[in-house]
Order: sequence, then structure tokens, then C-alpha cells
Amino acid sequence: MDNYLEHVDGKIICRKKVIAQLYSLIGYFDEPIPHSIFIYGHVATGKSLIVQNMLSYLKHNVAFINCIEHVNAKHIFDYILADLSSNLADSTNHKCDSFADFIINFREIAARDTRPIVIVLDKCDKLRNFAISLLPAFSKLRELSGVNVCVIFISDIVWEKFRVKIGVYEPIKIHFPQYTRNEFTEILLKYMPPGYEDTFYRNYLNLYLSVFFRFCRDLNELRYMAKVNFSKYIEPVEANQSNSDNTPLLWRHISPIFKENLEVIYLRISSDNFTKQDQLSKEIESTTRLALSFELPYYAKYMLIASYLASYISAKEDKYLFMKQKLKRRKTAPGKRKTLMNVHCGPYNFPVSRMIAIFCAILAEKVDINANLLAQIPSMCQLGLLSVVGNYNLNEPKFKCCVSYDFILVIAKTVGFNIRNYLSDLMS
Repeated sequence: MDNYLEHVDGKIICRKKVIAQLYSLIGYFDEPIPHSIFIYGHVATGKSLIVQNMLSYLKHNVAFINCIEHVNAKHIFDYILADLSSNLADSTNHKCDSFADFIINFREIAARDTRPIVIVLDKCDKLRNFAISLLPAFSKLRELSGVNVCVIFISDIVWEKFRVKIGVYEPIKIHFPQYTRNEFTEILLKYMPPGYEDTFYRNYLNLYLSVFFRFCRDLNELRYMAKVNFSKYIEPVEANQSNSDNTPLLWRHISPIFKENLEVIYLRISSDNFTKQDQLSKEIESTTRLALSFELPYYAKYMLIASYLASYISAKEDKYLFMKQKLKRRKTAPGKRKTLMNVHCGPYNFPVSRMIAIFCAILAEKVDINANLLAQIPSMCQLGLLSVVGNYNLNEPKFKCCVSYDFILVIAKTVGFNIRNYLSDLMS
């Protein structure tokens, strides 16, 4: 254990307790490893990083699978077997159509490689979208195969959400708590730009976290925004208007910028991106680069696509386009058929309820319409992607989409959504 702590010293910090707990379970070759471990905690708390680093140090036979990258159970079986057999001299491509086939091939690999086997299923909550028996089968893999194997499940949600009626072996649970404010300071200090003293940057982080820490605990977002705002923080120092020790003056300068950027923290932009749109448009060479520069969250992109469809498609076409059982439509004469140019004579105004209904229809998965999701709407208005029409204080405000067809094509492509299918239906 002491050797491993020396190995990760300086690479992984503020996680000594959970490292010791995990190492005590899988780090000793002369002791049996558990059949399964469930690691859970908030996003960006070091779960995957610590597991990968420790398994790389221990030299076990490891298969690391990110479940979000696979479309079905068969893909997962094939990738696990490929990872486990990669060190064999005459490894072959294993193909499995069922869990029984997977067990047969898994035993063959284990017989040829006697090292302890660890299978890591990152983002394991995606397994619930596959066969209902898949997660219980992985939890019982040691019993079913008779092999010295440990399955590590990694998730952002608690174990109680995985319980099924057919029964699952209870794994050993390890919780990765959120970082405290002092821990965030120590971690972000490691990303300090070169050329500055530790004391100066630590003072900046204390001011920065005094604003952002209450509203965001995601390390990735905090790290990004700390970098963006630091360039604004040092402007008085670079302009010789203040010295680096004058913290009150630097705070008065950066405080309004912090508050503005706090509203768009999850959009990966700063306030300058939408307050100087004319200047930004001149710097960006193409519509594609403009669309990708926003880096909208996943559901916000679908919300923007839904607003575009609501702006350019008549409300009477909604049942035909978005209902699962498409209604039969009367045949029209060839001269009366709608064309794509007629569809694009908008944008039309639409109520927010219609946009949300289209959002739920085009999204493949079920999503709770909560405050976090609806908060994306005013953010997109600030970015100029949507605009409010009429009085915003009404019970149901109306909006219209302000992006172009080429822009929305790029956004739709990033999430794998073919928006042309919905617009081309109106041509037939």
C-alpha cells in the first residue's frame, strides 16, 4: 500500500481514504478479491481515474468498458473478451451472441492467463437499457464461471436504483464524496498558469470559489471557468493599474465578471461570447465553427432542435410528424404539395409547451422536465439562439428560433439526430 501511495503521490490528491479502501480489496495477490464492487459518487470525483491508475499499477488482467459507447450487450461481451485476451500470443476475435457464449469464451481465456481478472463497467447505469438480466449476470459472474474475477461497477447514481426483481448479488460499495472547497483549491492549484506565484493564484482561487462553489461542484466545469476568468482577473496587473498584492482592487474588477459568467457556467462560454456577438461572428470563419463553439449540453442541443422544428413547421403537422402512430393524411394534388422553401418562410412564434412536447417526442429516452432542464431556455435566449416574443410575464411565453438551417444541421449532427427526415416529410 505504501508503495502505491508513493506511486500516485502528486498525481492523485485528496482521495487517500478511498484509495486505501479500494486497494485493500483488490491490491493483494495473496488474498481473494471480492466478486463485485460498486463505486459511486458525483460527476468528476476521480472514480474512473483512480480505478484505471490502480489497475494499471497492479498488473491484473483488466477489461475496462465504458458502457455508454456500446449499443447492446453483444458489443460489451466482444470488447471484454478482446481486452482480456490481448496479451495472449494467439488471441482470436471472440464473438458472443448470448451470455452463455460469453461464459464459455471467458473460461478459456482465464485458463490460459492465471492472473486475477478485473472487469470494469464504467457508466454501468446504461446496462439498464439492455436486457434486464445483464446486470444480475455480471454481479454473479464469479459463481457462473468459476473464475477468480471481480466486476467493478462505476456509476454516478446510488445502488438502490439498480435493484431488479430477479435478484442481484449485493456488491461492496465505495462512495466517492464530493470535494470540499479546500480540496478544490488544492486541485485547481495544480493547473496554475506558469509565471505566477502560488500565493497570488491561491488568492484568486479563494475569490473564484467564493462565488462559484455554491452553485457548481463539477471539477471539470470549475477548472474550465477558473482558466477563463483568470485572464480577466490579471488585466489590472498587466495594465500596471494595480500590483498583485492589491486583492481588494482585483476583487472589485473581477466581481461583476464572475456574476455574469456564473449564469452560463455549464455552457462552456464566458459572458464576452454573447455580449460581443458582432465581433465574434467576424472572427469565426464558418457556420460549423460557430455552432461547435457554443458547446451546448446534450439536452440543450435537443431543446434547440425542438425550437427550430417548432419555428419552421406548422402546428397542424405535429401529429403527423411526431406521434409514433402516424395519422393517415389525405392525398393532395401534385400542384398543392408543400416544398421545403415554403417550410422555411419562418421563423414562426411558438409556445413553450409545444417546444417541450416536440423535445420529448424527438428524444429517444424518457427525461424528467425539471428546473435544471428548463433553465437552459433563458440561457439560450442570452446566447441569441432563441428570442422571446411578446410579454415574458405571461403564463406561457412565446419564443422563436434565431438560428439558421446550416447552424441547426451542425448541432443535430453532434447528437446523431437527422433533422432532414422531419423536414423532408413535408415535401412528400
